[in-house]
Amino acid sequence: MKRLFLLGGGGEIGSAIKEKFQSCGYEVVAPRSRELDLGDLPAVEKYMTTFTGPVDALIYCAGHNDPAELGRLSLQEMERTWHINTLSFAWIVSKLRPVFEQQKQGHILGISSLYGTVSREGRAAYAMSKHAMNGLIQTMALELGPHGVLCNTLSPGFVLTKMTVKNNTPQTLAAFERKIPLGRLASTADIAQVAFFLCSDQNNYLTGQDIVVDGGFMAGGFQHS
Repeated sequence: MKRLFLLGGGGEIGSAIKEKFQSCGYEVVAPRSRELDLGDLPAVEKYMTTFTGPVDALIYCAGHNDPAELGRLSLQEMERTWHINTLSFAWIVSKLRPVFEQQKQGHILGISSLYGTVSREGRAAYAMSKHAMNGLIQTMALELGPHGVLCNTLSPGFVLTKMTVKNNTPQTLAAFERKIPLGRLASTADIAQVAFFLCSDQNNYLTGQDIVVDGGFMAGGFQHS
């Protein structure tokens, strides 16, 4: 049985990814936040000392996004966003690198965001963390490619989740829908389907890429009124 190590499996996108992989016969190891606080690097270090392979796929779906404009954004909030969204991911991969090198195969996927390419008012901390994740994945692809490990990011567009509803007014959500060529926000299942392709045996050559799943928004749909 293949094994997925999933971080952030308690969120809506993470839960959909977990269900997709389990339905396809994977064992899924997905610690909840009470077991592993990704904002606490000593806790991450402690957890990883007890974790053992194999790992056929690693998906990092954890995310923290509490919008605030510069000048109103505290250093504490900036650091927490950085730790949860990027730094813990880098540290976990560094700890698992010997496992992947020994296996000589595997997939690593970071769930990024459109804000890993562009940004928006109030998203300084979040955009910084996701831009960093995209650069991190490119480096992983270069370093781990010779060991048969494929590394990518998946950048969802606007997904209908509780976080999306919390951070946007109904009017803003309606405006997003008008600007998406497919005319709707993504479902969590839409994202999980692409995540499964990227981290399964269906993908044996795609690496170092940021796969945008946004219903056409970034292709130009954002220009429509």
